[in-house]
Amino acid sequence: MANRHYRCNLCGRDFDAHDQLKTHTERRHPKADVHWWVVAEEPGSLPFE
Repeated sequence: MANRHYRCNLCGRDFDAHDQLKTHTERRHPKADVHWWVVAEEPGSLPFE
């Protein structure tokens, strides 16, 4: 999937790989309860831009 991206639902930052997002949440939001889901919309049409 060429358009796949990963977004932190806590701060809105986008990442190209799941591992980058996982590292981000562990470092920046260590105490937050993170929930994962798939989003089919284009990144530009979602909030946190």
